[in-house]
Amino acid sequence: MNLLSLTYSEFERLLKAFGITTLCVAAVIFIVRVSLDSPTITALWQAATSSVTLTAIAFGFFARRKWQSPLLAKWLGRPIIHGLWRGQLHTNYIGADGQSKPPIEIAFVIKQTYLTLSIESFTRGQEGESTVEALLQNSKTDTTKVCYIFELRRQYKGENKLTTGSGELKLLNKGTQLKGHYWTNSPTQGDLELQLITRDCDGVDCFDVAEEKWLVTKDESQTEVAQAA
Repeated sequence: MNLLSLTYSEFERLLKAFGITTLCVAAVIFIVRVSLDSPTITALWQAATSSVTLTAIAFGFFARRKWQSPLLAKWLGRPIIHGLWRGQLHTNYIGADGQSKPPIEIAFVIKQTYLTLSIESFTRGQEGESTVEALLQNSKTDTTKVCYIFELRRQYKGENKLTTGSGELKLLNKGTQLKGHYWTNSPTQGDLELQLITRDCDGVDCFDVAEEKWLVTKDESQTEVAQAA
């Protein structure tokens, strides 16, 4: 079950938006019923009950909708981070040979609705998922950060290891880049830098699928550039 990942201000905006919607729907229904010669009291009652019912149905649909509409994002002030992201992880881990690790290719699958958020990460040897997530906005600096607690499971060459940690990523470059840091209980820490590949992340459940989708998207982008030229 997904936990709600709303801040108080986001929840307040949601209530306000649906309150305004309910009133608008009620007003329309009332005008229609009165124009059909319904008694005023009856029209008011029908407007109130019908608008609440319709708004509740709309809310149920809205709560399950993928958060990828720029218009809704701007109206309700909740940035879009839904999609497939790809980049590199730089870790301070030192191997048994005393050598540091080179950058690791990594993919993030972020699934977002207005109410919820989930994050999965994939490398060639390790998969992870978030247990707690938050999308935090600072109105003073106009910055957005993704904060999360995660579990990493390494199942590679007979190894079965569970690692926990936390991460903090800043949304940059008009919502197309995530950059920040992570920490684990190993203890290791490092940096992450991710680029948005596509908003369509359905079916991406491992690193190989993420790479395939990245290559397809990359080829499509190069073809579009070539055609434009």
